[in-house]
Amino acid sequence: MRVRILLVVTFLLAGVSLQAQRNLLTKVSLTLNKESGVYAKGETVQVYGALTQPFDSVLTMTIYDGGVRHYRAIPDVPEAKTVVLTEQPRVIYEGSFDEAKAIMISVAADKTRSSMVGFIVAPEDFRPGYEMPKDFMTYWKKQKAALRKSKPEVKLTPIPLNSPDDAGYEAFSIEISMPEGNPVRGYLAKPKQAAKRSLPIAMLVHAAGVSGSWCRASLNNALRYAKKGKGVIAIDFNAHGYVEDQPQQYYVDLENGALKNYSTRPLTTRDDFYFRLMYLREVRALDYVCSLPEWDGKRALVYGESQGGGQAEAIAGLDKRITCVVSNVPALTDLGGVRQKRQSGWPPYDREALTPEGEKVLAYFDGAFFLQFSKAKLFMVSGFIDETCHAACVQAAYNVAKSKDKQIHTFPYRWHSGTNKPYDKVWNETIGKARENFINDFLK
Repeated sequence: MRVRILLVVTFLLAGVSLQAQRNLLTKVSLTLNKESGVYAKGETVQVYGALTQPFDSVLTMTIYDGGVRHYRAIPDVPEAKTVVLTEQPRVIYEGSFDEAKAIMISVAADKTRSSMVGFIVAPEDFRPGYEMPKDFMTYWKKQKAALRKSKPEVKLTPIPLNSPDDAGYEAFSIEISMPEGNPVRGYLAKPKQAAKRSLPIAMLVHAAGVSGSWCRASLNNALRYAKKGKGVIAIDFNAHGYVEDQPQQYYVDLENGALKNYSTRPLTTRDDFYFRLMYLREVRALDYVCSLPEWDGKRALVYGESQGGGQAEAIAGLDKRITCVVSNVPALTDLGGVRQKRQSGWPPYDREALTPEGEKVLAYFDGAFFLQFSKAKLFMVSGFIDETCHAACVQAAYNVAKSKDKQIHTFPYRWHSGTNKPYDKVWNETIGKARENFINDFLK
């Protein structure tokens, strides 16, 4: 490995307030000598830094090799280096590597992150940190069999659709019982009076959290998917089985009460791990929509981001009826990355505090292993400055996925839930558009 840090000296503009500095810091520009951010072993990586406006503040550059500080049990982050930028781009970092690496570089002032860029070296070499348990699928087959011993009770409540744009479609609030834990709850939408065996399925699953709008099922989202192609059976349901369309305080109370810290509760046994029932709700939901006479018996897509991306990987491995997977910046993926001295996938357990038994539990819920039991078409998205679902984790899962029709889209300026603002348009016109085209083509 060869790395050089280049410090650039320039003038400072006096008299700028701290708030103004922070506003200006959002304008710090970091770019790479290779637009994709993907490098081969031995290839030179250069990072350029520049300001769009000068300001009076000391900048520090930090290199995150293998992960970020709040995930423990990874190599120590190097001390931050002082760096002063001008409006003219100059090289502030240069290196080459002889092994697989996923690195993030941040330039900041006053502990306020200003700008980040990431890159990956030899992405094809990453592999999951855990070994797949020998009884991995045996365990899950038993879980599915136990679930299906209980006949589901399905409650469909029609929802009036008054917009002219919704003419020809029907929508329902849906609840599907579970033998243990909360039921499947969300929304179902589909064309009216569709012919038998004429429609594909779209299953929509959600990111982590409890009280945020992104955690909840969406009638509008279900309808949007129902209108794709020549019509779709669309089911959108939340991860926890809570009641939809409630006052905000209901969700806040859950977040502070029954569902508090659900993702990092102590690891005891596989059966007690919170995500077991989350995955089984997906099985229950899929069983129901596949029983509808309108399903064509061939096409079933699952779409999820973050926690939902991990759920998408899980249901693909659990059920071969899933024939298309869209997994955006997936969590619950490569949960053993720490064993390769890099960040592990979300949830953010303190890896130094985990017992060997706890580590074994996590291995049964790793999306990287579920993808080895799926032949579905696969579209994955990874961000090189994603501090939650690290690029190396996503790449490791992609590399071992068994699909023969798979693609991964990466972006040097994508963090977990968005991009550095100057790159929003680029993201939308490239990866965002490619993802939408992929979905539309499958559901047409």
